[in-house]
Amino acid sequence: MELNSASFRVGAFVLAGLACLVALLLFLSGGVFQSGTVYESYFSESVQGLDVGTAVKYRGVQLGSVTDLELASAAYAPEAYLAAQAAPYRQVVVRFRLDTARAGHGVNISQAVTAGLRAQIKPQGITGLSYIDLSFVNPAAHPVTPVPWTPDYPVIPSMPSTLTQVQDAAEKFINSFSQVDIGQISDNLDQLLATLNQEISAGDARKAVANAQTLLANLNQILQQSDLPGTAASIRNLAGGQQTQQILAQLNQTTAQLAKASAQLPALIAASQATVNQANETTADVQAQLLPILQSMNATMNNLRDLSSSLAANPGQVILGPPPPPEGSK
Repeated sequence: MELNSASFRVGAFVLAGLACLVALLLFLSGGVFQSGTVYESYFSESVQGLDVGTAVKYRGVQLGSVTDLELASAAYAPEAYLAAQAAPYRQVVVRFRLDTARAGHGVNISQAVTAGLRAQIKPQGITGLSYIDLSFVNPAAHPVTPVPWTPDYPVIPSMPSTLTQVQDAAEKFINSFSQVDIGQISDNLDQLLATLNQEISAGDARKAVANAQTLLANLNQILQQSDLPGTAASIRNLAGGQQTQQILAQLNQTTAQLAKASAQLPALIAASQATVNQANETTADVQAQLLPILQSMNATMNNLRDLSSSLAANPGQVILGPPPPPEGSK
């Protein structure tokens, strides 16, 4: 009886240990005890440095970890061998679990992918390890590439790593350089050098050099014939001479007089304005006095004109008086 009890306790202890070990393995391997949603990305480059448990970060903040690495031809087996050789099946499927709650409430991964959310492999220092970095880029520069299978999990598109982009650019440059006809370029360069040599030795370039030399010689002769130092000394003496100083002194005196006269101009203008105003007032008074006189003279002239008309018609009325009224009148 005691032996059976000891065996039972040993068996229960072993089973409990196995259960704890399985739970620990599931916890460390990102099993069901971890919260979050599983996503997958497809990479056309080497995923060296990634492994299960590798961090997935967004701008340095860890949001999850890698849960599975698998070839696309194995994860989504094509129906024919020829299909397996297509480019999509040569990619690597990387699945990772993201805790979207750490990115904020209401985060929509589908909308983020449309806005340019992409996954990229980045090196982690000089250790040879890498991690997956999530960032937003121009969706037109890195469009979503369709795949010929139905994904098991939501897809976050990937973009080439910086090292891969540099390698691709270098390969394109080398391919372009390899297509250049070096022999043709060498022949063209030799022909150009021969043409330049001919122009310098006997062509228009030689004539241009000779003309330039002649022009320089003529300029040198003109400069030697023209006494530039003497002319400069004469100008300096003229500028510092007594006559120039007198002219400058007279100019200063004239300027001072003009400034004095300018200072007196406002008073003179005010006096002239007062004189003009007084003259206007005097003219108005004279006009007021002359108006009655002119009116009297006008009436006198009218009377004299009437009298002259009457004398012209009947000169005798001065002595005999006015003519008798006509017959029949009262």
